[in-house]
Amino acid sequence: MRPVRPRDESSPWSFFLPMLLAVALGILLADIVRHVAGAAFGSDEETAVKTAAAVSDPEVAEEDSLASDAAMVTVGQSSGGEVVLLPGPVTAMREGAERACINHTIALRRPNGWEQGLEDNAPLRCRASSP
Repeated sequence: MRPVRPRDESSPWSFFLPMLLAVALGILLADIVRHVAGAAFGSDEETAVKTAAAVSDPEVAEEDSLASDAAMVTVGQSSGGEVVLLPGPVTAMREGAERACINHTIALRRPNGWEQGLEDNAPLRCRASSP
């Protein structure tokens, strides 16, 4: 009679698949816990950074809040029924327009380039009327 070793009978998948499932389940559970904790405690990283900046330098915090407010745009319905028509980036640069449609989202002109227009921390959709 030949001695039986556990290694002879098991396939390579018998180790790989359980480990893969354990890692995937761990990642899924960590994301769920992070989401629930964020919703429960309102842990917004951006708010924490701005609060820390406000404590250290109130003038800088005021400028940051003004800049973030300037990036917020109200254009009506940008998704769903009506789509906002704006010039493309090349035409907007040439004409000196304040807003442009870049990669199907609204961009606002800033002194050092373009900034994405946001509404409720989501990019606003648009359609370029020029190339």
